Amino acid sequence: MHIIKNTILSFVIIFSSFSFVTPDSHYFNQNKTNIMSRNSCSLKVRTSSGSAARSVKVTTDVSGGISCIGGKSFYTDSDGYVDLDWSQGCYLKHIFIAGKGYDVDFKHGNSYSITMR
Repeated sequence: MHIIKNTILSFVIIFSSFSFVTPDSHYFNQNKTNIMSRNSCSLKVRTSSGSAARSVKVTTDVSGGISCIGGKSFYTDSDGYVDLDWSQGCYLKHIFIAGKGYDVDFKHGNSYSITMR
């Protein structure tokens, strides 16, 4: 009987220690904030002849502090449109379209058009 009580007690202690482990809410809130804290804009890319630039790579280059280092790559759709997004608090001042750099000042929520050189 003593062995059964010790076994049950051990099981209860182990089970209790697992049942009280909870996710770190700070981690989940931080990730939720990062997902929710995005800026975005729409861009229409045209070729030098004025037609829609289809499946063209557009790369963003953001600035504004250590958390804004880097950028992302996107591709235009069949109509030459692409939705760009970047972290809130960062500035989108430079993009590359098909490898060529363009100085921009894109703001969240706006739509833009660029004709490739």
